[in-house]
Amino acid sequence: MTVAPPSAWHVVERVWSYRGEERANLMRILAIACFYAIELVNRHGLNLGFIEFPPVEGVDERFHAAVTALAVAWVASALGVLIMMRSRRFPTTLKYITTTVDVVLLTSILLIADGPRSPLVITYFIILAAAPLRFSAGLVRYTALATIVGYVVLVGDAWLRRPETRVPRYQQLMTILALALAGLALVYLMKMLREAAEAYAARREAP
Repeated sequence: MTVAPPSAWHVVERVWSYRGEERANLMRILAIACFYAIELVNRHGLNLGFIEFPPVEGVDERFHAAVTALAVAWVASALGVLIMMRSRRFPTTLKYITTTVDVVLLTSILLIADGPRSPLVITYFIILAAAPLRFSAGLVRYTALATIVGYVVLVGDAWLRRPETRVPRYQQLMTILALALAGLALVYLMKMLREAAEAYAARREAP
């Protein structure tokens, strides 16, 4: 039985998906470091002489410990991905697993922070923006859905348990719509990249 050769897009997707996961993992570690540095400033304050950041009210020891535990778990997952990729183990499901971990841990942090009122909500868009790095339209669609579900969980928690973290209904709808439209735009981007790769391969093979 003759096995059909892989398409040009399949080759591109596999190679660049691996490289994209490496870049996404580096972004993950960098983002965690930056956000945790901000958390340390919120907890202890910072005085540089020419500029001062006082400690933020409400960021107590219990809150700081919870955020630290989640940040450590996030870094551990990133290191796990790094070890897997260094050992040349790259299952096709890895990008979905890492994206799910990112959304779950971010949502967990927001659930103990200010929920949908927190500025960290924009991190959902960072997770979504990192999805195309893996060259997978399916992952982009999954990430858009996962981030919307994560945000809806925050809205539901604010409605049921913490009314002080509620945001106006129009803001909820705008955030959900923005995530959906951003996901749609990125899916179209992946489609254009696939068409470009296949057109380039066909041009090279043409006599």
